[in-house]
Amino acid sequence: MILSSLERKLKVKIMLTLFVCMFATTIYQSIVSISGPSIIADLGGFEYYAWLFSGFSLTSAVCAPFIGKLTKIYGPKKIIIPSLFIFLFSTILCGLSNSIFLLIFFRSVQGIGLAGVLGVIWIMIALLWNPNERGKWLGATAAGFTLAGLVGPFLGAYVTQLLGWRWSFFIIIPAVIVSMILISKVLPETEKDVSTKFDYRGAIFFTLFASSFLFALSIIGIDSNKIFIYIIILFIISTISFAIFIYLEIKEKDEGFIDITLFKHKYFSGGMLGNLIIPIQFVVYSIFLPLSLIGVYGFSPAKASIPLVVNAISLAVGANFFGYLISKVRLQMWIAIFGFVVNGFCTFLFGLTDLKISFVNLLILVSVQGFAIPGSFQAFMVCVQNALPEEKIQIVTSSLQFARVFGISLAGSILGGILIISMVNYDFESPRNEIYDPDNITSTVKIEEIKQKYVSTGQIDQFEDDLKVSRENLKSGLRIVYYSSSLTAILGIFCSIYIFYDASRHQHEVEDSKQNE
Repeated sequence: MILSSLERKLKVKIMLTLFVCMFATTIYQSIVSISGPSIIADLGGFEYYAWLFSGFSLTSAVCAPFIGKLTKIYGPKKIIIPSLFIFLFSTILCGLSNSIFLLIFFRSVQGIGLAGVLGVIWIMIALLWNPNERGKWLGATAAGFTLAGLVGPFLGAYVTQLLGWRWSFFIIIPAVIVSMILISKVLPETEKDVSTKFDYRGAIFFTLFASSFLFALSIIGIDSNKIFIYIIILFIISTISFAIFIYLEIKEKDEGFIDITLFKHKYFSGGMLGNLIIPIQFVVYSIFLPLSLIGVYGFSPAKASIPLVVNAISLAVGANFFGYLISKVRLQMWIAIFGFVVNGFCTFLFGLTDLKISFVNLLILVSVQGFAIPGSFQAFMVCVQNALPEEKIQIVTSSLQFARVFGISLAGSILGGILIISMVNYDFESPRNEIYDPDNITSTVKIEEIKQKYVSTGQIDQFEDDLKVSRENLKSGLRIVYYSSSLTAILGIFCSIYIFYDASRHQHEVEDSKQNE
């Protein structure tokens, strides 16, 4: 069955179903962003905070290329339903976790399910709609993200405060079940593509490379005498496995795990790099912004959720705005550059001000950033899809998804390491050592418990000073994170010029010649 030949009414119905599915599986992102500090306060392990997100993104990134291949072989329906089941099962186990390591592990399993769900959705947009309509429908998918971005922060905040962080996972279970039912009824079956083969050897070495490389980056900030040896070993494993993977892909006569011939196209190679850079701003506002507001300034989860909601609304506006403009070739470079410049500047302001600005100004800042994010995303997704061979659309789309999710994991690992390295380690006796522990200052409940210990030991006069120094320590670390993140916008600008400049100039020449005629 050729999906593009379906009646428009059915295609719209399929898209609406996919929007529901997208909402059910992406709402957790904003929920966990808000409940993350409470999780750390309960389970401990501040040094692994970024891994609540990086471990999840790592498995999503590793699985993304699998999704393109498997979807091409078995069809979208036979991939997305098992993916939803994996997501549902792992979400339940996340809520039952009793240690930070178990939670990170089950979050990583959850990432496998999300890779399948989102991978199929991006592929379906490309399969259902022609190139001129893809930008509009990609912008329309912002409805799912926006609804998740609106409901998630408030839901996460109030559920965490009233019922505890575990219910921030349990609360989304009904939505996932409904999604499974809708997908099974609406999504049409497609015939198995027996002509496409799956490169298992390439998949194994690619998985080994990606997982060892990202894990090595993520543990750089851990304070341990033996950690340096482990990092070196992991980098050696990733280098060797990557070399073997490239050798196998070049040697592969049939279509390999990743079609490396696509890298001959400037749009593909530049698109992969661009999609590695774009997620860094997502990591900043979804992971580190709530940590700043709750851990440094003592905001309640409910108040800290408001900037995320505003960001989601402006992101939806930007997605639809750029979705209509992106089909104009002469604007593509400027749209991409606008996205990187504005995001980089806003993130720089995060560090320059330490977010010590009025709440209204903070909302304005995150709304401007949210509006700009879809500019670069649209350019590096739709334009790359349209510029490459139509018969390889599944592989192209899943490769771009891999780069994007790999970028989230990469950014989370590196920025998390920068945060840990940039903070000072204090060594005091109890109870002062507790207020200097980053695990504790992310929870108002923990802070109140520690304050009572200061009272019982006759050190209450010292409490406010210690709390202030501890929060300043976290703030100084986060400042370095924001500055580091903003620098990547420069690379994004150069990447945009590399990909789109020739096409933009050619379009201007064509338009000028038509006017002269």
